Amino acid sequence: MNRFFKKSNAFAIIFAACSWGGFLDRAYAEVCPSEDFPKFLTVFSATPEVQQRFTAGTVQALVLKPAGQTDRFEPQTTDVANASLAYPLMDPITSGKTDGVQIEAVDDRHVRVIDKRAGNSEIKVFNFSRQTCWVLAGMEDWSISDKDLSAAVQPKMNRSESLCFQRGRAYAGLGGVEQYPLIAEFFEAALENYLCAAASGDPQASLNAASLSLSGMAPQLETEKVEALFKAASTTLADGAAGLSSFYCYGNNVAADGPCQHPEQAEKELVRAVSMGSSDATNYLGYTMETGELGKMDLDKAIACYRLAASMGNQTAADNLKRLSKQAADVSTAGHCY
Repeated sequence: MNRFFKKSNAFAIIFAACSWGGFLDRAYAEVCPSEDFPKFLTVFSATPEVQQRFTAGTVQALVLKPAGQTDRFEPQTTDVANASLAYPLMDPITSGKTDGVQIEAVDDRHVRVIDKRAGNSEIKVFNFSRQTCWVLAGMEDWSISDKDLSAAVQPKMNRSESLCFQRGRAYAGLGGVEQYPLIAEFFEAALENYLCAAASGDPQASLNAASLSLSGMAPQLETEKVEALFKAASTTLADGAAGLSSFYCYGNNVAADGPCQHPEQAEKELVRAVSMGSSDATNYLGYTMETGELGKMDLDKAIACYRLAASMGNQTAADNLKRLSKQAADVSTAGHCY
């Protein structure tokens, strides 16, 4: 009997030891890595196991989805269970400053980590909140999946360039509505994707890239690159020729002010835009003839250009025609625009 109790006590001690050891393992595992968020983030990002342990039971997950119109996307948020997430959620972040990673304190209990290491088209945002320890409460994936883009390939583009063009339009749209964070990053992503598509020589992609560069909303490209893009755009697009005309006047200048630097080249491209059927270019050519902005003043041609643009449905040109006709009643009505 004593032997029985001795064996029982031995088993109890062993069981207790094992149970207590397991408890200690769990207790140690749940210890908060650090109250200091940068230190916590270094530990959190190091392994998938730690990431799952300090992720909330349910996480708000944001993804971009098509919104009906071509190349238009908008964010959708759903609740995702911890166990359903694909770990690791982020690559390791070393202590100190990590290139491509921004840490933004929302308030004392909330922090956003913006991870741009994969590029502006693959930005991920991790939202942490502090409870007994820091916990991942939400994730935002601002990338656009290939499966949500059209499989059709644009003329002159390969599959990769076509996807870039669609992404460029999508990110330009996200930046343009100014409803979401990361506006600057969206426009930069748009420019990067347009440049990818413009490598094909596509006129529209080239025009979009050059125009966005000069909009002040995205990084400004080098002068030679902007000129090359406008030249590619001007091969078939009236807006491309008009853009090249403006470039010859004002160069790689976002403000587009001051006297025209190369009026002859600018007029030549503007006339080409008019010949391609642009009512805006036709109205502007009339304006330059009225004011002498490109070095030539000819009211007969100004009237003719305003009349031609008005016949295309350009209301600004119709107003200019009415105004100038009253001011210069003796001007010929039989002139040609160019």
